[in-house]
Amino acid sequence: MTPEIKDQIRQASENLKIQDIVLFECRLERPERDPAKLAATVTQEHKRQVRYFSGRPESGGEEAAILQVLVSLGTRLVPPSSEGEEETEPFFLIEADFLVVYEMKADIDQECIKAFADNNAVHNVWPFWRQHVFDMVSRARLPHLEIPLYSGFKM
Repeated sequence: MTPEIKDQIRQASENLKIQDIVLFECRLERPERDPAKLAATVTQEHKRQVRYFSGRPESGGEEAAILQVLVSLGTRLVPPSSEGEEETEPFFLIEADFLVVYEMKADIDQECIKAFADNNAVHNVWPFWRQHVFDMVSRARLPHLEIPLYSGFKM
């Protein structure tokens, strides 16, 4: 992470206060129904997408502006791919969208918001994501998945 991005994150952090983290949407898909095939060698793939929206509530009152960050995360098990092979259907996938709501104490530059959303918002959501995957795998009787500690690097 560059010093410029660290400074942008610091500027945003000084002017934001977390209000809520909401599980907005989630999916579990099991296209592969044959449990014997799950024992085959597999590859785990990850998804990470961040979108953000800022503004004032429509109530028209004196409420502070808010920043909403939608963090979309996913993991799936797929058969190992061969070079030139088309994408195959996963054995299963787990995805979740988390909405993080922050109160904005002051106006924040868009570059600072982007750096904050791409890094800190994902960091705020990560423990909820790991717990969600653990719960889904357990309840669906799927093989254990490794969701690493958050490193800050895009997957």
